[in-house]
Amino acid sequence: MPAIYHNNEQGSRLPTLFLDLEGTHQLKQTAESLGKTVVEEKACQLTSLFEKGLKKDTIYYTACDSNTIYEKIEQIQSMQTYFRLGINLPSQESDLLDQLLKKKVSIILASDRAESEWCEHFKKSQEYLVYIDPWFQAHLIENYQVIYNAFEHTPEQELELDIEKARTTLSDAEVRVFEKILEGKSNRKIAEECFLAVATVNNHVSHLTKKMEANDRTHTIKRAIEEGWVCVG
Repeated sequence: MPAIYHNNEQGSRLPTLFLDLEGTHQLKQTAESLGKTVVEEKACQLTSLFEKGLKKDTIYYTACDSNTIYEKIEQIQSMQTYFRLGINLPSQESDLLDQLLKKKVSIILASDRAESEWCEHFKKSQEYLVYIDPWFQAHLIENYQVIYNAFEHTPEQELELDIEKARTTLSDAEVRVFEKILEGKSNRKIAEECFLAVATVNNHVSHLTKKMEANDRTHTIKRAIEEGWVCVG
């Protein structure tokens, strides 16, 4: 699993696995200039890579795309091995960035920088245990403010759903389930309160998440706030 390090640990010597959405040659050249061993692996061979063992001062990288990256992250994070996980992705993939931050990613770089700038940020990422390209800072701050406003409210305040707006996209059953999600209820608790099977609630949550083009429950709430369906009452 990706390690959680203390500040005095030398993260730069730990093995790093990069998932590269651009397939750029820059990573190999820059890493080798820093004295790192660089190993390219096919995405389908990641499991065998861990079976052989990851080596210090080595950077492993594999190409993937936005449709397969979650599957690959789940696959490699199930491995009981300490390493840093890096992602090289286009700067416009901000929604993807939101989800990657939940996956214990150590390094995130903007792949569409000019080559010289990208190389400099890659080098900086080797000096820190966690490094996120400054290109993403504005989005991170905006995202934090949305989440803060949604969840850091006083006990008297609640997240209120505009049901009519929600019904333009969701079914009546999905609206009822989403209201419970806004109350912080688990799927099992929703099932109990709505007299439904847990499997039925799971299906409703899955369908409403897809309809709202979100990746999970938290992202669904964020999307609802952005669409003006939810306000803090």
